[in-house]
Order: sequence, then structure tokens, then C-alpha cells
Amino acid sequence: MRAHTLLILALAAAPLPALAQNQVPVNRSQQAVEGINRSIESRAESRGIQQQNRFETNQLQGQIQRQQSLPPPPAPIIVPSR
Repeated sequence: MRAHTLLILALAAAPLPALAQNQVPVNRSQQAVEGINRSIESRAESRGIQQQNRFETNQLQGQIQRQQSLPPPPAPIIVPSR
């Protein structure tokens, strides 16, 4: 019985955060805060993409440098036929 009650309470409380996120800001200060939050999130996402691109570029440059620093493979030995 106690578990059933806890389950009902948990289900009733679950949609509240989702509803709070969809509410329209009531006043200008809330609108300003929401705008700032969106700007911060957008910049963070952009920064993450830039960091990923920089990481991949550095990986490729490292691979190219390693390939260029390796000595060329030895020439194949050709045995004349008899």
C-alpha cells in the first residue's frame, strides 16, 4: 500500500518541471534572464563544436606529421630470372 502511494505521488510530481519550463515569463526581468540563459546555452554549444573541430584537426595534423616523418619503405628486392 505504501509503495502504491509513493508511486502515485511520484507520478503526480513528475510533470511539474516540464510545465514550469514551458511557462511564458511573466515580466521583463524574467524575459531578460531567459534570453541570457538561451545566449549562454547557445555560446556553450558553439564552443563545444569549436573544441571538437579543433581536436579533430589536431588529430589529423598529428597523423599527417607522423606519416611524413616515417622513412620511405625500402625498395623491393628484384631477383633477376635465370
